[in-house]
Amino acid sequence: MFKKLEDAYEWAPVPIRIGLAVLFAFTGYMKVTNVDGITQYFASLGFPAAQAFVWLAIVLELVGAVFLLLGLWTRATAIVLTLLLAIAITTGYLIPWDASKLPMLMNHWPMIAGTLSLVFSGPGKLSIDEKLFWE
Repeated sequence: MFKKLEDAYEWAPVPIRIGLAVLFAFTGYMKVTNVDGITQYFASLGFPAAQAFVWLAIVLELVGAVFLLLGLWTRATAIVLTLLLAIAITTGYLIPWDASKLPMLMNHWPMIAGTLSLVFSGPGKLSIDEKLFWE
């Protein structure tokens, strides 16, 4: 029974890509709808030029979401998004430790697990990368 599933390993990254694309699109959209509030939050964390960092995060999240959905430059995109998440975890939740932010911190770990799995596995089926680089 499981032997057939072993032959489907190339499909494993597809739901990860789609799920992460939805998450990053949502978080990017939420930042776009509240740029001033997010800028104030970034400034409170000590970011210089906080608004520039907010817009950088928005662009990385929205463009990253599109690239993951399409399976375009998947590994590079996943590396960039992993770094973005690591910075967010460190500066937003760990360094200024606040136990009330623990639920948000715990939401970021599975996203890092997903992005790292794409770094190691690649895009899988139904991706532009597969068509351009693996066929």
